[in-house]
Amino acid sequence: MRRTMVKATMCGVAMLTLASASHAQRQVAGVITDPADPRFITAQTRKQGGPMPAEQLALVFDHLDHALKVFPTGKRIEGVTKLRFTTKAPIRTLILDLYPKYTITSIAIDGKVVSPSAYSNPEGQLRITLPAPYAAGATFTAEVIYAGTPPLAKRPPWEGGTTWATTPDGKQPWIDTSLWGGGCDLLYPCLDHPTLKPATTDLHYTVPTGLMAPGNGFLVSTVEKDGWTTWNWQARSVHTYGSVLNVGPYKVLEGEYKSRFGNVIPLRLYYIPEEEQEATELFSEFPQTLDFWENVIGPYPWADQKMGVVRVPFSGLENQTLIGHSGPYVKTEFGWDFLLNHEFAHEWFANQLSNANYDDLWLHEGLGSYAQPLLAEYLGGELDYMAQLRSQRNGIRNEQPLVSGRERSEKEVYADPSGPRGDIYPKGSWVAHTLRKLIGDEAFFTSIRTLTYGRPDPLPGNFTPQFGTTQGFLQIVNRVTGKDYQWFFNVYLYQAALPKVVTTHENGLLTVRWDVPAKLPFPMPLDVRVDGKIVTLPMTDGTGETPAARLASVTIDPTSKILRQLDAVDKLQAWQAARAAAGRRQ
Repeated sequence: MRRTMVKATMCGVAMLTLASASHAQRQVAGVITDPADPRFITAQTRKQGGPMPAEQLALVFDHLDHALKVFPTGKRIEGVTKLRFTTKAPIRTLILDLYPKYTITSIAIDGKVVSPSAYSNPEGQLRITLPAPYAAGATFTAEVIYAGTPPLAKRPPWEGGTTWATTPDGKQPWIDTSLWGGGCDLLYPCLDHPTLKPATTDLHYTVPTGLMAPGNGFLVSTVEKDGWTTWNWQARSVHTYGSVLNVGPYKVLEGEYKSRFGNVIPLRLYYIPEEEQEATELFSEFPQTLDFWENVIGPYPWADQKMGVVRVPFSGLENQTLIGHSGPYVKTEFGWDFLLNHEFAHEWFANQLSNANYDDLWLHEGLGSYAQPLLAEYLGGELDYMAQLRSQRNGIRNEQPLVSGRERSEKEVYADPSGPRGDIYPKGSWVAHTLRKLIGDEAFFTSIRTLTYGRPDPLPGNFTPQFGTTQGFLQIVNRVTGKDYQWFFNVYLYQAALPKVVTTHENGLLTVRWDVPAKLPFPMPLDVRVDGKIVTLPMTDGTGETPAARLASVTIDPTSKILRQLDAVDKLQAWQAARAAAGRRQ
């Protein structure tokens, strides 16, 4: 997900202008608490991940068959969702997550309709008393038929929901549903936890003929009947916030990419009429983007489906095999589109490698953000690599640790002041950069591949989607390097403040030491340039020294290998905060 707007959330979400003062009083820090507001969702529906009921954790989600009929004029949907599960433990109650304002027409278990008295959904956790308990190892199917208006997106894509828009010319419907900031239950019944995504998925989107409904995975067929067209898609391992409903008068650019691994990847870009020139320019970047990823990281995980981009009416989102792009298609000094490449990074770091716990969300956004310096380095060299990192460094706030070590929901990490919020992007990227410089390219990229693919030698067909954790990443790094880097993870991921270099200069010696949060061990080697000569200090016990005349020219970490506290950045951020505060007072 795009970082620039997330940065704004760290300063607080702007209040909406409301005509009613009493309505405004029900707004708290941007949270909509009026149930009559079409953007309102319950705390349960807003919850994405975090602790889950034992009944949900007892399930393996084998298959999702999800059919939606979309009524653009009425801004409503009709859904038929079938879910097939295998039990890991005995259950008597099926608990699904579903937006509670939908009207449920019927629920069936293994084809038998259950009485309305057997289920309830007051807050968004649909509890269904099963006709009979299931033992461990049982397989069963639930079908939910429902209808209604999905919650309107409050601030897409950072607060999820549906956007009912019209194309830029104002003539035709243009609909998008973003599931970040709420999850799959905004649109259909599901298990809203990253480890509970379905293994395989069939999607059937029925829309008025003349409109298109691009979807996840690959297109199986389209069927026209009585003024409606059904678009049938088939996908696998779609993330709980990575499924997508897009409807519009799209046109499509099509192509193929011949991979260095010998397979052929379908390329698709769904664009709005009148934007063909800009879309064509963006489409021309697809091959170089895949060149970078497949050369530096590994095979495109969804090569059997497509590399897809769809034009949406707001900023980007990592919908699996159909990433959202808001336009305009911006040119930069780096020669590539930032939004395309950041969101495409999530096909690896979110969709192929999914955090098992949103506490480890930096694995999505930090590694996804580090992909931009890596791409800059691949295409433009060291200058472009460092330019990307310099910009990212200025945005690191260090208000909370990146990782807490406990089960957390997306909101606790991404939006609440108690979480790291925007730091998961630039700080996560700089953690990756520092680790790379510490252990070297071979060990770093082997570790990243192993984390992402479950093996260091991925080839098309020999890997499966992975769930990752911070501690799991540490174990991989330790195994690959043969050393213990717990100290590195302890300081950079489980502490908020950054390590600081403290220097003293006397009697012809320059002495340096690491000032580390909680006085933790930090044997980070440190380069020091003295009168043009670089000396590497081992810093085994956190200190080091080197000869230096009283007037010697000294530069600490001259090639910027290490994420550390910098006075210049602290002063810049204080100045920016003062200017912002002064602007608010005017």
